[in-house]
Amino acid sequence: MQEITDQEILDLEKMFSQMIGLKIDWLSIPNKALSGFEPSQIAVIINTLLDGILPQIELLATDPENLEKLTHIGLSKAPGELGEREGYPDYVHISGKRVELKGLFVDNAELKLKRPPTRREPSARLKENITMQKIDGKNDVLLIAAIQLKDDGVRCYPFIIDIAVFSMIECIRARDKRLINGGGKWFGDLPKVISVTGRQKIKEGIELTDQDYEMDTNFGKLKRIPYPPLQTFLAKYRTL
Repeated sequence: MQEITDQEILDLEKMFSQMIGLKIDWLSIPNKALSGFEPSQIAVIINTLLDGILPQIELLATDPENLEKLTHIGLSKAPGELGEREGYPDYVHISGKRVELKGLFVDNAELKLKRPPTRREPSARLKENITMQKIDGKNDVLLIAAIQLKDDGVRCYPFIIDIAVFSMIECIRARDKRLINGGGKWFGDLPKVISVTGRQKIKEGIELTDQDYEMDTNFGKLKRIPYPPLQTFLAKYRTL
């Protein structure tokens, strides 16, 4: 199977990087209301908006120069399967590449959000519906848009602060390898890991059965995919 090249990924990243610095003024939150929201709640709202707005990104242009840049992003919604709410991929690019979008919400420590005692793991993930059988290794990429709320003095708006593009087939290989290396396996279309009872059986030298596996509730979370380029990008924002 032919696979996407590093140069093709760099070319896409260069094109999509025109979105960096873009203010998403379709959504704003009054400064006084921030204390009612946790960062994870804001992330869901912003990522949902981003998913819908990206194919019509030029509508966010605030000046002619911005408009010129954004009209050449070249993304359109991919035709989904009938009744499929979360089909794969999200978008098709004018180059013929297929794009899956994930938003990375970057907390702004200067804002007075309602932060929980312990930081919550971002929920963005490459779900089990994205399988090796569905991937076009030559054309499929993962696009991550890092988003951060910024204060204009009265209201807070989300801004795209960074962009990264990765080979989808490499991400899925790493995701699935982690499952297998951890003792998990696929049950049809479902990834499962060894249960607590199953791990106790292993210690006692007892052979496992299918009943000793349980759903992997963290399967596919971006933070848990051991693909070095992806983790290098995510690590840039873990201390913010």
